[in-house]
Amino acid sequence: MKCKKKKIFKFLCFLIAFLTLIASLYFSSDRIVVDYAVKYFYSSISSASYYGVDVIVDKKYRYADLVDVKTDKDGQISMVVTDSYEVNRLSMTVARNAFNYLTGEIKKGVDVPVCAFTGIRLISGFGPTVKMKVISVASVKCDMISTFTQAGINQTRHSLYLNINCTVNIVTKTATKTINDAISVLVFDNLIVGKVPSVMITPFTIGKGEVKG
Repeated sequence: MKCKKKKIFKFLCFLIAFLTLIASLYFSSDRIVVDYAVKYFYSSISSASYYGVDVIVDKKYRYADLVDVKTDKDGQISMVVTDSYEVNRLSMTVARNAFNYLTGEIKKGVDVPVCAFTGIRLISGFGPTVKMKVISVASVKCDMISTFTQAGINQTRHSLYLNINCTVNIVTKTATKTINDAISVLVFDNLIVGKVPSVMITPFTIGKGEVKG
């Protein structure tokens, strides 16, 4: 009787250990797939952002189409007049273009080596790859940022940047992970004759655009 109980106990211990190993490898393989998806996203966001910014060239936008910097009689910058409609339309177009590009790339799937599904990181990079569609684009935001800096005696540098922030969801068998990253692209750099007042030193947002999935 005691011998039989020992065999049953050993079998249960083996079964528990085996199931624990399988579960561990299962969750480990999921984490490895997520790692590949994250790398793919980070490698794609740069291309998506610059693709979105190409609209400035395509539509032949000029600095003067967006802002008009006025100076007073003392040569100091007194006012920045922004064409709100054009600035926001440009920001929205950039966001939409970046969103569409990123969505198209992500729909192709992430290349994951077959050995990644073993859950063993040491061999996870080996074997032929399979396409996995585990990423979906949640949103792309685009803010146009205006900055003034001193550029010499009685000269001011006015720069316009587009900050493009992409957020995606990575969905696997066991979890959902949300990640985001942002890229800042200098789109206009203009030299103005005139001094910049201290109140304008801090960068400020002059346009916004957002596209959600």
